Amino acid sequence: MPLALPAELPASTLLAQLQRQGSYADCFTLTLPMAVTQAQFIEAFYTSGLFKAERWLLRLFAGKGSSDEQAAALAHGSGKSFAVWKVTQRTAAEILLTDQTGRTSSWLMAVEDLSSSGSNTQLFFGSAIQPRATPATGGQPTFGRLFHLLLGLHELYSRRLLEAAAARLMQTTAAQLKR
Repeated sequence: MPLALPAELPASTLLAQLQRQGSYADCFTLTLPMAVTQAQFIEAFYTSGLFKAERWLLRLFAGKGSSDEQAAALAHGSGKSFAVWKVTQRTAAEILLTDQTGRTSSWLMAVEDLSSSGSNTQLFFGSAIQPRATPATGGQPTFGRLFHLLLGLHELYSRRLLEAAAARLMQTTAAQLKR
């Protein structure tokens, strides 16, 4: 199973726009040796075992439940929200969702890898977090101490989410080939 690695955020992406506006943004990627559509990636991401655990926590603590059917609707373009997120922007290869606070965004992108022979797809996952202006910072937007303390855990979790989506895609493809 490929490992998700930190990557430079491609400059022309929806997430890069948020970064240019002052948000923290990260980007993780891995390549699968198969063709994957954006819809397949979105559905696999939000229905992976690891993300289902997050969905359960969101239902418990935020009262915002979501289902595999809602994940499929989001993936195929008929759903405009999912749990605590709403679709902000969407292209053929990307989706950007923003949470109900407006401060945190999630981004997914699937791109056919043309640098090698055969069918490969490069999957990307990233997040953006807007800095917060407080009286303590003189009204200047900044990232607080808690942000910096949790950043390493966030990055590890982001990598595992991408790997879980990749594993789900590989399992789904293997199951289809057995039929």
